[in-house]
Amino acid sequence: MPSTRNPLGLSSLGYGSWEAGGGTTWGPNASHDEVIGAVRRSVALGMNWVDTAEVYGGGGGAETVVGEALQGLGDVRVCTKVAPEPDDQRFTESGLRQALEESLKRLGRDHVDLYLLHWPAQELPLEVTWEAMARLREEGLVGAIGLSNYPVEDVARCARLAPVDYVQVQASLLYRDELDAFGPLCLDRGIGLLAYGPLAYGLLTGAIGEDTQFDDWRGGVVMAHDFFCAENHPRFFAAEARRAHLAVVRRLTPLAERAGCSVAQLALAWLLARPEVVAAAVGTRNPVHAEANAAAAGLTLDDALLAAVSARPEG
Repeated sequence: MPSTRNPLGLSSLGYGSWEAGGGTTWGPNASHDEVIGAVRRSVALGMNWVDTAEVYGGGGGAETVVGEALQGLGDVRVCTKVAPEPDDQRFTESGLRQALEESLKRLGRDHVDLYLLHWPAQELPLEVTWEAMARLREEGLVGAIGLSNYPVEDVARCARLAPVDYVQVQASLLYRDELDAFGPLCLDRGIGLLAYGPLAYGLLTGAIGEDTQFDDWRGGVVMAHDFFCAENHPRFFAAEARRAHLAVVRRLTPLAERAGCSVAQLALAWLLARPEVVAAAVGTRNPVHAEANAAAAGLTLDDALLAAVSARPEG
């Protein structure tokens, strides 16, 4: 249901299409039909929104997949994101309007429910871009606006100019820094906090071990221009970091058994129980995994279990 912090009425879990875009970051999709099935199955099981971006999959690849998958599915909200490249030009008013038009064509839609700035510009003042975003909302070209991958002080700056509907941050049991940083601001300002990376890119699924080999960004082949991969490979998948995270996963295993669910479902339920979190985008290219993810939205953890799951490792 719509609320002050969730004006679009987004379901607590949405489908995240970063992996579904394939491309150089995640590697090509093994089966196009299976990816389409994963999106559609997620929607059928109650996820009423899909998160995507023009850069996912390179050249709008994920938006094209999402557009195909959502054909004929009715009232599904779409969140997409615009990046400043090249040279901040996409963040001028004309650039934003052109980017939105291109996204709409790929998505096969006449309206985007939520439009986010994907990451900060190099030099263009944020105020210029945010005022242009607010005009898109006023004109009804987008339903709501927000920011992703921005410092908390930038979100506060925007909120002083025009209301911020949603903020998207990276958050999981294995990485809580942004939850802690953005939670107070979002609760105070009535901003909806959306989480991405809720399963820590597979670490919280229980399917990854210390010797698991990757043929995508998790294997350490980091594109020099990709700030996300450059920051998050050492954070999650460098040898020492991975060992520490897998120790947490092992600690969670008996707690998941106690809750009657998988570690992944436990991690999602824990995140959705956080008061600052409105919703989380969870991605997969597998319809079976989509079913398991969707089931987490119905889990309720008691206070004692929440406290046990939340406990941070010593040292």
